Amino acid sequence: MSELPVMTNETLTSCSPTELIDIMVEYEDRVPRNVIDECARRGEQMLDSLAPIAQPNDERAAETPGYWWLRLHAVMILGLMPGEAAGHVLVTFIHGMDRDEDDNLQDWFSGYWPALMHNKPPSVIALLHDMYADKKVDWYIRTNITEVVISSAHQQGGMVLEETLDRAAQFVADEEEDWDYRFATANNLLDYPRDRHRALITTLSAREYALAAYFDDEEINQAFARGTDVPIRDNFSNPWRFYEQEEIERRQRRWEEEYQPQEESNSAPDDFPRLSFNHYHQETYQRETPKVGRNEPCPCGSGKKYKKCCLGKAEK
Repeated sequence: MSELPVMTNETLTSCSPTELIDIMVEYEDRVPRNVIDECARRGEQMLDSLAPIAQPNDERAAETPGYWWLRLHAVMILGLMPGEAAGHVLVTFIHGMDRDEDDNLQDWFSGYWPALMHNKPPSVIALLHDMYADKKVDWYIRTNITEVVISSAHQQGGMVLEETLDRAAQFVADEEEDWDYRFATANNLLDYPRDRHRALITTLSAREYALAAYFDDEEINQAFARGTDVPIRDNFSNPWRFYEQEEIERRQRRWEEEYQPQEESNSAPDDFPRLSFNHYHQETYQRETPKVGRNEPCPCGSGKKYKKCCLGKAEK
Protein backbone atom coordinates (compact mmCIF):
# COMPACT_ATOMS: atom_id res chain seq x y z
CA MET A 1 0.00 0.00 0.00
CA SER A 2 1.30 3.46 -0.88
CA GLU A 3 2.67 5.45 2.03
CA LEU A 4 0.16 7.95 3.33
CA PRO A 5 1.32 11.57 3.44
CA VAL A 6 1.64 13.36 6.76
CA MET A 7 1.75 17.16 6.82
CA THR A 8 1.83 19.45 9.81
CA ASN A 9 -0.56 22.35 10.13
CA GLU A 10 2.42 24.67 10.38
CA THR A 11 3.73 23.47 7.01
CA LEU A 12 0.33 23.90 5.35
CA THR A 13 -0.09 27.40 6.75
CA SER A 14 3.04 28.47 4.91
CA CYS A 15 1.82 27.07 1.56
CA SER A 16 0.37 29.26 -1.16
CA PRO A 17 -2.98 28.31 -2.75
CA THR A 18 -1.08 27.00 -5.77
CA GLU A 19 1.08 24.81 -3.55
CA LEU A 20 -1.97 23.45 -1.76
CA ILE A 21 -3.51 22.53 -5.10
CA ASP A 22 -0.26 20.84 -6.13
CA ILE A 23 -0.43 18.74 -2.94
CA MET A 24 -3.99 17.61 -3.76
CA VAL A 25 -3.04 16.72 -7.32
CA GLU A 26 0.04 14.79 -6.19
CA TYR A 27 -1.64 12.71 -3.51
CA GLU A 28 -4.95 12.12 -5.31
CA ASP A 29 -7.29 10.20 -2.99
CA ARG A 30 -4.70 10.03 -0.18
CA VAL A 31 -4.91 13.71 0.74
CA PRO A 32 -5.12 14.16 4.55
CA ARG A 33 -8.01 16.09 6.09
CA ASN A 34 -5.90 18.98 7.38
CA VAL A 35 -5.08 19.94 3.78
CA ILE A 36 -8.79 20.29 3.02
CA ASP A 37 -9.38 22.26 6.23
CA GLU A 38 -6.51 24.61 5.44
CA CYS A 39 -7.92 25.27 1.97
CA ALA A 40 -11.36 25.97 3.40
CA ARG A 41 -9.83 28.30 6.01
CA ARG A 42 -8.35 30.46 3.23
CA GLY A 43 -11.85 31.45 2.11
CA GLU A 44 -11.97 33.99 -0.71
CA GLN A 45 -8.25 33.60 -1.35
CA MET A 46 -8.75 29.91 -2.16
CA LEU A 47 -11.92 30.50 -4.18
CA ASP A 48 -9.91 32.28 -6.87
CA SER A 49 -7.92 29.08 -7.36
CA LEU A 50 -10.89 26.70 -7.13
CA ALA A 51 -13.23 28.52 -9.52
CA PRO A 52 -11.34 27.55 -12.73
CA ILE A 53 -11.41 23.88 -11.63
CA ALA A 54 -15.21 23.99 -11.63
CA GLN A 55 -15.40 24.75 -15.34
CA PRO A 56 -16.52 21.81 -17.53
CA ASN A 57 -14.32 20.24 -20.16
CA ASP A 58 -11.15 21.48 -18.51
CA GLU A 59 -8.30 20.08 -20.64
CA ARG A 60 -6.12 19.66 -17.57
CA ALA A 61 -8.37 16.79 -16.45
CA ALA A 62 -6.99 14.72 -19.32
CA GLU A 63 -3.44 16.03 -19.22
CA THR A 64 -2.54 16.21 -15.53
CA PRO A 65 -2.29 13.09 -13.35
CA GLY A 66 -4.38 13.52 -10.23
CA TYR A 67 -6.50 16.29 -11.66
CA TRP A 68 -9.72 14.25 -11.60
CA TRP A 69 -9.31 13.82 -7.85
CA LEU A 70 -8.66 17.54 -7.50
CA ARG A 71 -12.22 18.19 -8.69
CA LEU A 72 -13.53 15.94 -5.92
CA HIS A 73 -11.39 17.74 -3.33
CA ALA A 74 -12.58 21.11 -4.62
CA VAL A 75 -16.21 20.17 -4.01
CA MET A 76 -15.34 18.98 -0.50
CA ILE A 77 -13.57 22.26 0.25
CA LEU A 78 -16.42 24.36 -1.12
CA GLY A 79 -18.83 22.37 1.01
CA LEU A 80 -16.95 23.50 4.13
CA MET A 81 -16.94 27.16 3.08
CA PRO A 82 -20.05 29.08 4.11
CA GLY A 83 -21.48 31.87 2.02
CA GLU A 84 -22.74 32.82 -1.39
CA ALA A 85 -19.45 32.89 -3.30
CA ALA A 86 -18.57 29.28 -2.44
CA GLY A 87 -22.15 28.27 -3.19
CA HIS A 88 -22.00 29.78 -6.67
CA VAL A 89 -18.85 27.82 -7.48
CA LEU A 90 -20.51 24.63 -6.21
CA VAL A 91 -23.46 25.24 -8.51
CA THR A 92 -20.99 25.68 -11.37
CA PHE A 93 -19.53 22.28 -10.46
CA ILE A 94 -22.99 20.71 -10.64
CA HIS A 95 -23.60 22.22 -14.07
CA GLY A 96 -20.21 20.94 -15.17
CA MET A 97 -20.93 17.39 -14.01
CA ASP A 98 -24.13 17.50 -16.05
CA ARG A 99 -22.50 18.83 -19.21
CA ASP A 100 -19.49 16.51 -18.92
CA GLU A 101 -21.74 13.56 -18.03
CA ASP A 102 -19.27 12.74 -15.29
CA ASP A 103 -21.17 9.82 -13.74
CA ASN A 104 -18.24 8.85 -11.54
CA LEU A 105 -18.03 12.21 -9.80
CA GLN A 106 -21.81 12.26 -9.47
CA ASP A 107 -21.74 8.89 -7.76
CA TRP A 108 -19.17 9.99 -5.21
CA PHE A 109 -21.45 12.77 -4.02
CA SER A 110 -24.87 11.15 -4.38
CA GLY A 111 -26.80 11.61 -1.15
CA TYR A 112 -24.24 14.06 0.26
CA TRP A 113 -25.35 17.24 -1.48
CA PRO A 114 -27.61 18.45 1.36
CA ALA A 115 -24.59 18.28 3.68
CA LEU A 116 -22.39 20.07 1.14
CA MET A 117 -24.99 22.81 0.71
CA HIS A 118 -26.25 23.15 4.27
CA ASN A 119 -24.26 26.33 5.00
CA LYS A 120 -25.20 28.12 1.78
CA PRO A 121 -27.68 31.05 1.70
CA PRO A 122 -31.14 31.05 0.06
CA SER A 123 -29.73 32.93 -2.95
CA VAL A 124 -27.67 29.83 -3.84
CA ILE A 125 -30.55 27.42 -3.26
CA ALA A 126 -32.64 29.60 -5.60
CA LEU A 127 -30.19 28.77 -8.41
CA LEU A 128 -30.85 25.07 -7.76
CA HIS A 129 -34.60 25.67 -7.96
CA ASP A 130 -34.11 26.77 -11.56
CA MET A 131 -31.88 23.81 -12.35
CA TYR A 132 -34.04 21.04 -10.94
CA ALA A 133 -37.02 22.34 -12.89
CA ASP A 134 -35.06 22.09 -16.15
CA LYS A 135 -35.96 18.88 -17.99
CA LYS A 136 -32.82 19.18 -20.09
CA VAL A 137 -30.72 18.41 -17.02
CA ASP A 138 -29.97 14.74 -16.40
CA TRP A 139 -32.60 13.14 -14.16
CA TYR A 140 -30.00 11.81 -11.72
CA ILE A 141 -28.51 15.24 -11.08
CA ARG A 142 -32.02 16.71 -10.80
CA THR A 143 -32.84 14.09 -8.17
CA ASN A 144 -29.86 15.11 -6.07
CA ILE A 145 -30.71 18.78 -6.49
CA THR A 146 -34.31 18.13 -5.50
CA GLU A 147 -33.06 16.57 -2.28
CA VAL A 148 -31.02 19.71 -1.55
CA VAL A 149 -33.96 22.00 -2.24
CA ILE A 150 -36.29 20.00 0.00
CA SER A 151 -33.66 19.75 2.74
CA SER A 152 -33.13 23.51 2.62
CA ALA A 153 -36.88 24.07 2.79
CA HIS A 154 -37.06 21.73 5.77
CA GLN A 155 -34.61 23.98 7.63
CA GLN A 156 -36.92 26.95 6.99
CA GLY A 157 -40.09 25.03 7.76
CA GLY A 158 -43.61 26.42 7.55
CA MET A 159 -45.06 27.37 4.21
CA VAL A 160 -41.67 27.29 2.51
CA LEU A 161 -41.45 23.55 3.11
CA GLU A 162 -45.07 22.89 2.18
CA GLU A 163 -44.80 24.84 -1.08
CA THR A 164 -41.55 23.07 -1.95
CA LEU A 165 -43.11 19.65 -1.37
CA ASP A 166 -46.13 20.61 -3.47
CA ARG A 167 -43.87 21.68 -6.31
CA ALA A 168 -42.04 18.36 -6.12
CA ALA A 169 -45.41 16.60 -6.22
CA GLN A 170 -46.24 18.50 -9.42
CA PHE A 171 -43.15 17.04 -11.05
CA VAL A 172 -44.16 13.57 -9.88
CA ALA A 173 -47.62 14.04 -11.44
CA ASP A 174 -46.25 15.35 -14.76
CA GLU A 175 -46.73 12.63 -17.39
CA GLU A 176 -44.11 14.29 -19.60
CA GLU A 177 -41.44 14.02 -16.91
CA ASP A 178 -38.64 11.45 -16.94
CA TRP A 179 -39.92 8.29 -15.27
CA ASP A 180 -36.80 7.77 -13.17
CA TYR A 181 -37.02 11.32 -11.91
CA ARG A 182 -40.70 10.88 -11.04
CA PHE A 183 -40.05 7.73 -9.02
CA ALA A 184 -36.98 9.15 -7.29
CA THR A 185 -38.82 12.35 -6.38
CA ALA A 186 -41.77 10.34 -5.08
CA ASN A 187 -39.23 8.54 -2.92
CA ASN A 188 -38.17 11.90 -1.54
CA LEU A 189 -41.79 12.75 -0.80
CA LEU A 190 -42.03 9.59 1.29
CA ASP A 191 -39.42 11.16 3.57
CA TYR A 192 -41.88 14.04 4.10
CA PRO A 193 -45.27 12.27 4.12
CA ARG A 194 -48.25 14.52 3.50
CA ASP A 195 -51.77 13.13 3.23
CA ARG A 196 -52.45 15.30 0.17
CA HIS A 197 -49.66 13.48 -1.72
CA ARG A 198 -50.51 9.94 -0.68
CA ALA A 199 -52.89 9.15 -3.54
CA LEU A 200 -50.34 10.39 -6.09
CA ILE A 201 -47.55 8.27 -4.63
CA THR A 202 -49.78 5.20 -4.34
CA THR A 203 -50.94 5.56 -7.94
CA LEU A 204 -47.36 5.87 -9.14
CA SER A 205 -46.37 2.82 -7.14
CA ALA A 206 -49.08 0.77 -8.86
CA ARG A 207 -47.58 1.71 -12.23
CA GLU A 208 -43.92 1.17 -11.42
CA TYR A 209 -43.68 -2.60 -11.48
CA ALA A 210 -43.34 -2.67 -15.25
CA LEU A 211 -40.18 -0.62 -14.83
CA ALA A 212 -38.66 -0.94 -11.37
CA ALA A 213 -39.75 -1.38 -7.77
CA TYR A 214 -38.62 1.83 -6.12
CA PHE A 215 -41.09 1.45 -3.26
CA ASP A 216 -44.15 -0.64 -2.50
CA ASP A 217 -47.41 -0.33 -0.57
CA GLU A 218 -45.78 -1.56 2.63
CA GLU A 219 -43.18 1.20 2.52
CA ILE A 220 -45.83 3.79 1.71
CA ASN A 221 -47.90 2.63 4.68
CA GLN A 222 -44.85 2.71 6.94
CA ALA A 223 -43.97 6.26 5.88
CA PHE A 224 -47.44 7.60 6.53
CA ALA A 225 -47.80 5.64 9.76
CA ARG A 226 -44.58 7.27 10.92
CA GLY A 227 -45.99 10.67 10.06
CA THR A 228 -42.75 12.54 10.72
CA ASP A 229 -40.25 14.08 8.36
CA VAL A 230 -36.90 12.38 7.77
CA PRO A 231 -34.33 14.98 6.71
CA ILE A 232 -30.69 14.14 5.99
CA ARG A 233 -29.61 10.88 7.62
CA ASP A 234 -26.49 10.57 9.76
CA ASN A 235 -24.95 8.22 7.19
CA PHE A 236 -24.97 11.05 4.66
CA SER A 237 -24.21 14.01 6.91
CA ASN A 238 -20.42 13.79 6.72
CA PRO A 239 -18.92 13.45 3.23
CA TRP A 240 -15.57 14.51 4.74
CA ARG A 241 -15.24 11.06 6.29
CA PHE A 242 -13.46 10.42 2.97
CA TYR A 243 -10.34 11.96 4.57
CA GLU A 244 -10.24 9.89 7.74
CA GLN A 245 -7.10 7.76 7.86
CA GLU A 246 -9.07 4.54 8.24
CA GLU A 247 -11.07 5.33 5.11
CA ILE A 248 -7.96 6.27 3.15
CA GLU A 249 -6.22 3.05 4.13
CA ARG A 250 -9.28 0.97 3.27
CA ARG A 251 -9.48 2.65 -0.11
CA GLN A 252 -5.84 1.94 -0.89
CA ARG A 253 -6.25 -1.73 -0.01
CA ARG A 254 -9.20 -1.97 -2.36
CA TRP A 255 -7.23 -0.32 -5.14
CA GLU A 256 -4.54 -2.95 -4.75
CA GLU A 257 -7.05 -5.77 -4.71
CA GLU A 258 -9.46 -4.77 -7.43
CA TYR A 259 -8.34 -1.90 -9.61
CA GLN A 260 -6.32 -2.75 -12.72
CA PRO A 261 -4.57 0.45 -13.85
CA GLN A 262 -4.92 1.54 -17.45
CA GLU A 263 -2.90 4.24 -19.15
CA GLU A 264 -2.10 6.98 -16.68
CA SER A 265 -5.05 9.30 -17.05
CA ASN A 266 -7.02 11.62 -14.87
CA SER A 267 -10.23 11.80 -16.86
CA ALA A 268 -12.03 8.89 -15.14
CA PRO A 269 -12.54 6.50 -18.11
CA ASP A 270 -15.88 4.86 -18.81
CA ASP A 271 -14.99 1.72 -16.89
CA PHE A 272 -13.56 3.60 -13.90
CA PRO A 273 -14.93 1.79 -10.82
CA ARG A 274 -18.01 3.32 -9.22
CA LEU A 275 -16.63 3.88 -5.75
CA SER A 276 -17.97 5.03 -2.43
CA PHE A 277 -17.04 6.34 0.99
CA ASN A 278 -17.78 3.01 2.68
CA HIS A 279 -17.07 0.30 0.10
CA TYR A 280 -15.23 0.55 -3.15
CA HIS A 281 -16.59 -1.90 -5.65
CA GLN A 282 -20.11 -2.10 -7.04
CA GLU A 283 -21.70 -5.43 -7.80
CA THR A 284 -25.21 -6.44 -8.74
CA TYR A 285 -27.29 -6.65 -5.60
CA GLN A 286 -30.15 -9.05 -5.08
CA ARG A 287 -32.43 -7.73 -2.33
CA GLU A 288 -32.69 -9.93 0.75
CA THR A 289 -34.93 -9.75 3.79
CA PRO A 290 -35.19 -7.87 5.99
CA LYS A 291 -35.34 -4.96 3.58
CA VAL A 292 -32.69 -2.30 3.66
CA GLY A 293 -34.01 1.11 4.64
CA ARG A 294 -34.58 3.38 1.66
CA ASN A 295 -32.30 6.04 3.11
CA GLU A 296 -29.50 3.71 4.20
CA PRO A 297 -26.28 3.24 2.19
CA CYS A 298 -26.86 0.72 -0.59
CA PRO A 299 -25.53 -2.76 0.26
CA CYS A 300 -23.89 -2.96 -3.17
CA GLY A 301 -21.22 -0.55 -1.97
CA SER A 302 -21.90 2.28 -4.42
CA GLY A 303 -22.10 4.79 -1.59
CA LYS A 304 -25.48 6.04 -2.79
CA LYS A 305 -28.67 5.83 -0.81
CA TYR A 306 -30.44 2.51 -1.37
CA LYS A 307 -33.44 4.35 -2.84
CA LYS A 308 -31.14 5.91 -5.46
CA CYS A 309 -29.24 2.79 -6.35
CA CYS A 310 -30.27 -0.89 -6.21
CA LEU A 311 -33.76 -0.33 -4.85
CA GLY A 312 -35.73 -1.69 -7.78
CA LYS A 313 -32.90 -3.26 -9.77
CA ALA A 314 -33.72 -6.72 -8.54
CA GLU A 315 -37.23 -6.28 -9.92
CA LYS A 316 -36.21 -5.18 -13.39
